[in-house]
Amino acid sequence: ATGPLLAAGNYETAVRFTRAQTEPFSGRKLIGVRWFTGPLPAACELRVYGKGQGNTPGTLLYSANVINQVRAFGWTYHTLSTPVTIEADDLWISVAFTHSQQGQSIGCDAGPNRTNGDWIFDEALGEWQTYTARTGESVNWNIRGVVGE
Repeated sequence: ATGPLLAAGNYETAVRFTRAQTEPFSGRKLIGVRWFTGPLPAACELRVYGKGQGNTPGTLLYSANVINQVRAFGWTYHTLSTPVTIEADDLWISVAFTHSQQGQSIGCDAGPNRTNGDWIFDEALGEWQTYTARTGESVNWNIRGVVGE
């Protein structure tokens, strides 16, 4: 539908898949990620994390600099060079980006928010929170995991 207007800075937006959501895929592989981007950010990295503590992601399981793959105003697909084995536990999929000026790099739907669909880390604040808690807006990031055998 749109994307949040964020000030210049470093951000990370993530969707968190809980144990209940990953358990049916246990033993399979996360082989790719799709996300929607508005205007191109100055830098962009795809990250996948395991279960963390409370409302923060855990161990970094995969990362890739994807700025040269990102499509402006469209869906980008990244094939993981090393697929991540899905376990019956939390899995966070994130897109980290840098804005050199105010921008709307990450796409979101029109809501309503689904639990764990709108996590954001703002380097200036130094903490993870949901976008709903931060702004009152009810959205979900357009980030999708692709599962293979």
